[in-house]
Amino acid sequence: MSFSKNDTFPTLSLVPIVLAAGTVYIGRRYFATLLLSRGSSDTTSNAVTRRRRFAKNSSFPRRPIQIGNFQTTCNTITSEETMPTTNNRRITRNKVSSTISSSPVPVIPTDAHRYSPLTTNNNGGFNTTNGATSDVYPPIAPKHIPFPNTPVDHQLYFEFVMFLFTICAAGLQFVHLYRSVWWLPHSYTNHALNFYLIDVHLVIFIGTVLSRRFIYSVLWYLLQYFTNPKLLPLCKKLLKFVTLSTVFTILVWCTYKIVQNHPIVNIFYLCYPISVYVILFGINVSPFLELITPTDVLYLDGNPLHSCTSNAAAVRTEVEFLKTDFNMRMKQILFNSVLHAYYVGFVPCCFAQSFLYYDVYWATQHLVFVWLGCFTMIAVHVIPARYCDVLHRTALHLGAWIRADSVSSNSNSPRGCMSSNATNSAPIPWSPDVLYPPGIIVRHYRENYRSMNICNAAEPNNIMHSRFYTMFYNPSIALCGILGLQLCLVFVQLILLFRSTVWYQIVSLTLLLFANYYTLFKLARDYLISWKMYKNLKRSYM
Repeated sequence: MSFSKNDTFPTLSLVPIVLAAGTVYIGRRYFATLLLSRGSSDTTSNAVTRRRRFAKNSSFPRRPIQIGNFQTTCNTITSEETMPTTNNRRITRNKVSSTISSSPVPVIPTDAHRYSPLTTNNNGGFNTTNGATSDVYPPIAPKHIPFPNTPVDHQLYFEFVMFLFTICAAGLQFVHLYRSVWWLPHSYTNHALNFYLIDVHLVIFIGTVLSRRFIYSVLWYLLQYFTNPKLLPLCKKLLKFVTLSTVFTILVWCTYKIVQNHPIVNIFYLCYPISVYVILFGINVSPFLELITPTDVLYLDGNPLHSCTSNAAAVRTEVEFLKTDFNMRMKQILFNSVLHAYYVGFVPCCFAQSFLYYDVYWATQHLVFVWLGCFTMIAVHVIPARYCDVLHRTALHLGAWIRADSVSSNSNSPRGCMSSNATNSAPIPWSPDVLYPPGIIVRHYRENYRSMNICNAAEPNNIMHSRFYTMFYNPSIALCGILGLQLCLVFVQLILLFRSTVWYQIVSLTLLLFANYYTLFKLARDYLISWKMYKNLKRSYM
């Protein structure tokens, strides 16, 4: 039985639907089993029951975090369990302490957490004086709703899925380039690919680059299981050295073999990402082997810790650390997604023979699909919903300012928290040690600004503070954008699948859709939970 080139396969059009149903079913079973196992293994619960009632006593105010002599000490948590380790930082429940010393932290006096008094003058404005504490006009403390425990893939499992996805995508690109006419009755080959045209050393080079993090994650997981915890820091450095040396040796050997069969100009295509890596990360080795690299913040279950404090300087310092951590994660998302798409879709086309004919449009389309798929897959893992919630809580403490001349005196705050008695107040000098309530007008660098949030510790003319507050006041907006991008990607791939009649196009789109369905499920789950949470939080302030 022979097949022509334009024969269609009606049954193959149902494969994505079956795979999607299977993915949803397996995902639900997996998450249900994961939640049951976590519920049975945890001896303590962080959930707040409705029967608990905590009586707040104004005589015992919340003790803020103390920042001085470049140190930050966490509160002690009494328990005998040991929390999971993340980013080579082991946190024990009975003794939790850390020192942040690598970044320049401003030295703040021990009594800087006290509110500077804001007194009312005869004109109805607020002035900062050194009077009694009875004239203090403190802002309202932000409300933090406990975020649900949404499951996140284990690092080893995610690296395996990413490795499997990129290897399959690279194989599909080779199918696009070196496919044969094996279905013809008098064809000279019985294989679907012309394997004799594929450079084996190029395949090894691409496979080594794509599998580096997965191999390191497997070795690191085994090392944690069999090694004494006291020796883990030293063993991790040795593991990085051995893994990097092995990967570098394989890449150099493959490059030497490739030079013998290809022009020397093509070698620059293999080494071009090195220059981009040096520009983004410098000579640091950790981002090359780890997706989430440790920064100067305390981590718990892969997420940074948030400290609710009334110290305005401490809030701004926490924002600086979280901004650095978020920028590092964004660099990892952009670099790794572009790196995978580069070696999966672009490098095989660069080393194709000059006499080889292939569909340039389809190969370029495959490159774009791989890049978008890697971008959303890495983003949903590196920046999960619980991580965004930590940044959201810090943004509530940070607050925002708007120029007073651009707002009418009787306008309402965009957050629904404008103070009516401070609408027509005279401007007062901005102080870095004061947490300002809503509606206060301050003067900073010859400009008047009005406080917009219930708690404002930001600097009025600081663009970074404004961007941080705008982006993380409601993180569900960013999640909605990524979800929309993933929906468009899946929708376009489905349209192309139903219009495809060639076998390699159907196989390519089917495998890509199988991975994108799983990412779409996680993004939809995180967005729906975040949208519901922050919608209720916004109503609570009105």
